[in-house]
Amino acid sequence: MEHNSQFKPEQSGAINPAAPDFLSSHPATPERITNAIAAARQYRSPADAGGNFAQAKAAYLADINGIVYGEDPGEGFVRGHRFLHPKLGFTFTAPEGFTLDNTAQAVLGIKRGGSEALRLDVVRVPAEQTLGAYLTSGWIENIDPSTVEDISINGFLGATAAAKGDQWDFRLYAIRFGSDVYRFIFAAKHRTPETDRVFRDSVGSFRRMSIAETEQAKPLRLRVMTVAPGDTVEKLAGKMAVADRALDRFRILNGLDSGDKLQPGSEVKIVVE
Repeated sequence: MEHNSQFKPEQSGAINPAAPDFLSSHPATPERITNAIAAARQYRSPADAGGNFAQAKAAYLADINGIVYGEDPGEGFVRGHRFLHPKLGFTFTAPEGFTLDNTAQAVLGIKRGGSEALRLDVVRVPAEQTLGAYLTSGWIENIDPSTVEDISINGFLGATAAAKGDQWDFRLYAIRFGSDVYRFIFAAKHRTPETDRVFRDSVGSFRRMSIAETEQAKPLRLRVMTVAPGDTVEKLAGKMAVADRALDRFRILNGLDSGDKLQPGSEVKIVVE
């Protein structure tokens, strides 16, 4: 988990648009490791039980073969810098250079270098309240009233406004989709007409998924495969259904250091659709 967390771009400065959990996600890696160790200590190891490690490993790999990798399917999928939620029926694409992280509370994104970030979450807004009025209702501070604008995004009613914090500038969007309202919060170290254009283009990609897209959207899964003669780390990493740094992710998934070779007949894990 520690190695995997290094893939995420570092955040620069605090992002807090009157909401302390703007970019909050899973517990920090040390906390997750502590929780995992505590859970694991409830069970005996094969050695404690007088078992065979090779047999235990084979049983373990058989158990995890085909399990979902990454997000809970009920919470949508990240594919590169695109997010799809077949259950709720919508999709959007983050700006180029963003890495997305899907959590139970929100979709979070941060740009390489940490100069821009985004958060997408869902709230309930009374049907009789306009979205412009919602944006200025006090859930976020320092809204510039002159920037409040009613908009339409692919046929859905929306509103946008800008706000300014101590270290970050914010561009906000609210879109009414069914009975819910989806909030986009974009943060930039310095908001400019260009960042506004990029953020607006991203929000403009928010749309309803087609029936075909919904049926085709499948979670990633782990597949256990046997290493054949001639297989290399690079060759098997090329089969990984991940958008970025497949070679590094393959090594992390299989506990391989740089320079480690694969042994024919051994079993490894890859990520497939």
